Amino acid sequence: MTTNAPAPEPLTALAEAAGLAVGWTDSHGREQTVTPDTLRAVLEAMALPAATPAQIGDSLAFLRQPQIASPPLTVVQAGERLRLPGTRPRRYRITYEDGTLAEGQTISDGGHASLPVPDLPGYHQLEFDSQTMRLAVAPARCPSPSELLQQDRPRAWGIAAQIYSLRHADPALHPAAAGYGDFGALAELACQVAQHGADALAISPVHAMFSAEPGACSPYAPSSRLFLNVLYADPCAVFTADEVRAAMAAVDTGHRATALEQACQVDWPAAGALRMALLRKLYDGFPNAAPVLQDACVRFRQAGGEALQNHAVFEVLHARHAADSAGANDWRQWPDALRDPGSPRTRGFGAAHEREVGFHIFAQWLARTSLAQAQSQARHAGMRLGLIADLAVGTDPRGSHAWSRQADVLADLSIGAPPDIFNSAGQQWGLAAFSPQALRDSGYAAFIEMLRAVLADTGGLRVDHVLGLARLWVVPPGASPAEGAYLHYPLDDLLRLIALEAWRHRALIVGENLGTVPAGFNERLSRSGILGTSVLWFQTATPRGADPQTPASFLPAQAWPADAIAMPDTHDLPTLRGWWEGRDLHWRERLRPAAAGQPASARRSRQAERTILWASLHAAGLAGAGPPPDDAPIAAMLGFVAATPAPLMLAPLEDLAAMADQPNLPGTVGEHPNWRQRLPHGTNALLQDPTLRACIEAIKAARSAP
Repeated sequence: MTTNAPAPEPLTALAEAAGLAVGWTDSHGREQTVTPDTLRAVLEAMALPAATPAQIGDSLAFLRQPQIASPPLTVVQAGERLRLPGTRPRRYRITYEDGTLAEGQTISDGGHASLPVPDLPGYHQLEFDSQTMRLAVAPARCPSPSELLQQDRPRAWGIAAQIYSLRHADPALHPAAAGYGDFGALAELACQVAQHGADALAISPVHAMFSAEPGACSPYAPSSRLFLNVLYADPCAVFTADEVRAAMAAVDTGHRATALEQACQVDWPAAGALRMALLRKLYDGFPNAAPVLQDACVRFRQAGGEALQNHAVFEVLHARHAADSAGANDWRQWPDALRDPGSPRTRGFGAAHEREVGFHIFAQWLARTSLAQAQSQARHAGMRLGLIADLAVGTDPRGSHAWSRQADVLADLSIGAPPDIFNSAGQQWGLAAFSPQALRDSGYAAFIEMLRAVLADTGGLRVDHVLGLARLWVVPPGASPAEGAYLHYPLDDLLRLIALEAWRHRALIVGENLGTVPAGFNERLSRSGILGTSVLWFQTATPRGADPQTPASFLPAQAWPADAIAMPDTHDLPTLRGWWEGRDLHWRERLRPAAAGQPASARRSRQAERTILWASLHAAGLAGAGPPPDDAPIAAMLGFVAATPAPLMLAPLEDLAAMADQPNLPGTVGEHPNWRQRLPHGTNALLQDPTLRACIEAIKAARSAP
């Protein structure tokens, strides 16, 4: 845990050299100091032993050893000046990534030789003397909403949807429908909401999960962020409806599909197993598919290279070990030779199981093809952005990325959050993050590769817990969330690389900057052209000098930031109806009675907050006078959020459908139906509902107002 007892000076020096903060400011504004025991435990997990003075000295010497070679990648910003070693003038040559050349001579800049950074963003090569330096030249900012939406002062709107919750407009016409939505249902939704004027469709992460473990369904705990969740693959994106129907009939001998599709919650183990069986049946017949399809799959495999091959091999290995009697679904429990993706035994295993490896590559191809079609159809239907993807903050340490890229990640540290106002115990997410030192040493190869994977086939990207670009709260093995420390990351380089890849992909970038935000961080995001996130429940203010028990007032719509997207809530927060009805309070009382406080007091506070919000809606001309109604005024609340100056407003589909429970209740696993709730109707029926149409009209009216 944290105290005010400082660490010994050598330990402090080592921690700071490793990027660890020995002190931090908590959510109450109090200064905290990380204990020596925590520092040692975190450093040990970073392969920097610090148990003895001798170990501290050795680890510090390792970190401070001189770097003889130049860094693999130097990240710079267009228009700036780049300093070179030494002071003497020299000739240089830049080879741009398109093959063109530029030559010049350095000048003296404050005692250093320097040259102007090219104005053209991209990955270029600089040569001077006999040295070569690889440059990542970033634009000053990510593409702006004005550029992408082609409006001087854009006030666009869109939908936020959980893909699994979707229902096809007519399941009878989509033979793969069997218990959850997929990329085909996403394409249907995109086309339909585009007809109502939506410009964006934001989705939760669609990263690769564990094919052999479909019950592990949290999209924020992926196996790999380089690949896709194959359960979302839409077979009808490649095969005809008749082919898919025949394959489904062959695998659904128990007629489970209809029952799964009619359920109000996703049965992930059953639905996932059925979808995998369907994909396998289609794969069995793939040798007879049209040559153009087979060639496309071959090209996909070739383009995926070693990374795709390793992911597929991992899927086979994971399935084999998870199915045995020991149930070793963590690769760190596998035989030593199989823990190394490059070992002769692992490569031999992949060769011996080529058909199974080929199936997982086929499934990835099908997923990528169907996601690309969803984005293409969204844009063709009139969306100016289309899909906005979501980048999870970390990966499951049991997963494909941690196995195949062991040097990239800190698999023995769990990221989370320190104790704060909302969670006095802190949070531990069980996720592994990139090693900041490995990022630098590899020229940010893993980070760039990940950005390209998630920006493919999308019009934008939401970066979950974007604060992690600056620092992450890391917890050592066996410790409580409070016994962690902040690990710093190279913020400037990461922001510039995001700007460069966003420029290359013409993508809007949004950062989820909710929580304890370091001073100046939001301003840094804004300068980089990354939009923040404003949420109704947090856009409040308490008058100076007011009683601490007085409920905060909701900020008027005009006072919301103009450099952030606007949302009424997120997947981790109460829906509009749920908040109005106190559904979140009900769950808190049910699941955490000891921490819930006085239920009657909490409900009185919520009633007071409802009254304040109703008054804000009335002042905005969106609600009448008098006491707040019993039923949630969802259309008015959505209109209130839409009236803000945000360039993009997103309306969660759960709010439009007046659902009571939020998609995910943080801190729970099986107690709450996390990542399992489905919408009550198919997209056609939903969008024809008069109540939902009234919500959309309220949003459109507010967005079009001067």
